[in-house]
Amino acid sequence: MNPVRRQPVATLAAVSVLALALAGCGSVRTQTQQWYTPADGVSAEAGDVAVRNVLVVASESGDASTVLASFANRGERDRLVEVRVGEATATPTGGDLTIPAGGYATLGPEGTRLDVDDADTVPGSFVEVEFLFEDAPRITVDALVQPAEGVYEDALIAPRELPTE
Repeated sequence: MNPVRRQPVATLAAVSVLALALAGCGSVRTQTQQWYTPADGVSAEAGDVAVRNVLVVASESGDASTVLASFANRGERDRLVEVRVGEATATPTGGDLTIPAGGYATLGPEGTRLDVDDADTVPGSFVEVEFLFEDAPRITVDALVQPAEGVYEDALIAPRELPTE
């Protein structure tokens, strides 16, 4: 082959490889920068209160359930007053859940519980969960209903009481 003809072929091949490499890098960057929730629960904003990882754990019969959620407060102290799961209403065990200014609070089996009777929740479905706060606006999310098994198997069991002496 003539040396004059080899240079345009080599340049064309190099440009093609470079274009493919740049196209691949661009698509990877776009994918990894998209926000997503790496959990079973859903998230929402209620004014200064960020509601995170909301899900409902229910018995197979659907007659007993508990709400799991985390709250992050960017503003002044607030309180979770009531939660509505479907048509049923419940309050946190021990009264309102305080969400400190600039702090965090959770609903779950290890801390403040929010158990709901007769919420008619069916594992594998979604249910509307509405949070009512003292100051923040009410917020409604469609939460996944998980069965009480695997990592959620202890969610419906009330914490054991410590023996008193």
